[in-house]
Amino acid sequence: MFETDFKFVEPFKLESGETLDSIDLRCTIYGKLNADKSNAVLVFHALTGSSRITEWWREVLGAELGLDTSRFAFVCVNVLGSCYGSTSAKTLNKKAKLRGKKPPILTTKDIVRSNHKLMEYLGIKRFKAVVGGSVGGMLALQFASDFPDLTEKCVAIGATPLSPMGLALNHLQRQALKINDIGFARQIAMLSYKSAELFDGRFARKPNRNGENPHLDYEHRFDIAGYLDYQGEIFQQRFDTESYKLITKIMDLFELSDEEIQTIKAKTYLIGISSDWLFPSKDVKTLAEIFQKNGVNIEFIELISDDGHDAFLSDTEKTNEILREIFACESSKAEARA
Repeated sequence: MFETDFKFVEPFKLESGETLDSIDLRCTIYGKLNADKSNAVLVFHALTGSSRITEWWREVLGAELGLDTSRFAFVCVNVLGSCYGSTSAKTLNKKAKLRGKKPPILTTKDIVRSNHKLMEYLGIKRFKAVVGGSVGGMLALQFASDFPDLTEKCVAIGATPLSPMGLALNHLQRQALKINDIGFARQIAMLSYKSAELFDGRFARKPNRNGENPHLDYEHRFDIAGYLDYQGEIFQQRFDTESYKLITKIMDLFELSDEEIQTIKAKTYLIGISSDWLFPSKDVKTLAEIFQKNGVNIEFIELISDDGHDAFLSDTEKTNEILREIFACESSKAEARA
């Protein structure tokens, strides 16, 4: 693993028209770039992830896994506005306040353009693929649209423009942030990341595992409530409120017009998750049909899992199987050249 921080001191203009005087980006690379750096794959992390892929996709990244480090070098950049090394929302908001301005709104276009700046700095001319799940999948699709000549493949897992239900859930989470309760926001999010089937199997109607009996006291919880409370508590220790607000807004604003879709040249894979109700598989399939109508070389794949939206992170056996298949043709090309 190689990790480094970059500072770009020249102005960075946002899609909104505002300009940032400088930006910091943290980048982590796994695997070894070859001499001409033609084996690079760009990975976009999800909402609360970081550039350290092994912290959230440990069982998918490695030799002979779905993201095979024996064949490719995987580049991941902490999203601009996140709180894990790149210029954070807290920093952006503080600078805006000093100037008497509102906090800046960032978009997927801004994020992929910041990645492109780093790509130029690293000397990578083209990626074998861009890959991401959830908001990371949105960013992969945006990159394929905005920089159509810079990637051979695009892999987006559990990613579409948010439905009204998804927009509603993000709104409720940001409402929780207004009362400075990022833990409650996380609990709302956890409901959308899992599935009813998973909750039935894991929790059912069991009393909380610490011995509380919900039949005896209003404050006593069922096991599912104890799980949600715990997830909220640990999340407060690792993520920043302002970054959470900024990135959920980035998710809200993502949408590709027909004209933007038509620019995509990469072989594109849209992967729906069978039990996902945040980004329903049927919506992913519908998006694939729109891509096809707009001339994109598209393939829809369904990941069958009861894990809900988080299946791309938790059901690693299925995720590895799909990613291996997607990257398999690279091996075929290499064998043919040999």
